[in-house]
Amino acid sequence: MSARDADAYLATLSADKRATLEKVRQAIRAAAPEAEEGLSYGMPAFILGKPIAGYSASANHCSYFPMSGQVIAKLAEELNGYEISKGGFRFPIGKPPPATLIRKLVKARLAEIDGAAAAKKAPTRRAAAKKATVAPPEVGAILAELKRGASPAYKADMAKRYGIVTKAAVYGAPVATLRALAKKIGYDHALAEKLWASGVHDARMLATMVDDPALVTPAQMNRWVKDCDNWALVDTACFHYWDRTPHAFKQIEKWSKAKDEFVKRAAFALLASCALHGQGSDADHLRGLQLIEREASDLRNFVKKAVNWALRAIGGKKSPKLRTAARALAQKLAASEDATARWNGKDALRAFGKGA
Repeated sequence: MSARDADAYLATLSADKRATLEKVRQAIRAAAPEAEEGLSYGMPAFILGKPIAGYSASANHCSYFPMSGQVIAKLAEELNGYEISKGGFRFPIGKPPPATLIRKLVKARLAEIDGAAAAKKAPTRRAAAKKATVAPPEVGAILAELKRGASPAYKADMAKRYGIVTKAAVYGAPVATLRALAKKIGYDHALAEKLWASGVHDARMLATMVDDPALVTPAQMNRWVKDCDNWALVDTACFHYWDRTPHAFKQIEKWSKAKDEFVKRAAFALLASCALHGQGSDADHLRGLQLIEREASDLRNFVKKAVNWALRAIGGKKSPKLRTAARALAQKLAASEDATARWNGKDALRAFGKGA
């Protein structure tokens, strides 16, 4: 059971159907990032112990399957306007359901599964009482914990060793500390906004790890990216977070035209992240190669390296079409009269030669 099963299914579809279902796939993944991909009833599905969502394409429409008739009944009002079929609902090719609706369907299915498990093993009164007293984490308490977990040695190394330079306040919490804290907190969109608003670099790094990709809006992404003033924050947001939103490729297109160095880096770091994590269609990444060619001569260090990263990432995908196109672009850039474009092409060709 793997994402390759879904990739193989999607590869058999026409471009319009594939692009439609890729958006559905991304929205499901954003709503349940811990789920595994595979096949259920012969169609691509996400599975978390039990199937939680599936999708398919037919001659004249696409379908979504919440894997539960009870979920369809529970969200009947939300599904008004869709044609309900056996076990799911249909939608037009080119018009996938909104990510917010898919999130509700996935969460309803997960709640149904959790409810069935809880019915088999009800908690004791003491456990229930203890759970009821657990309050959501407060920003002040989290900032205090970040300070306690800070490392003076890591803080000193941030600029000197890793090139992480920021105007924001810095505690020096190592990434491992941030990840452990994020795992303990879980997804919390409201908390993520508060952490970001604190203006502390460590808290903003943590915010990208606890925010819920399914709840992120383009406006929020635009607001946050303008606050980014170092590569570490940009890359963490793109690689662990923004690439799982349904807005990734629209933001790539927009940010690739930015004048700000780190906003523009975000465009290509996000493109690389999507390529590495199997997000997007071949058409999305072929468009990405066009953006890479257009911006390959930007000599600013953090843009140049992100453009190069994106080119290598797309060239490393399994798609023969993308591998061929990325190598052709790398050869073209390697022969460029522009020194930056030439470096991008030659470095990518070296990586491809090593099997990257």
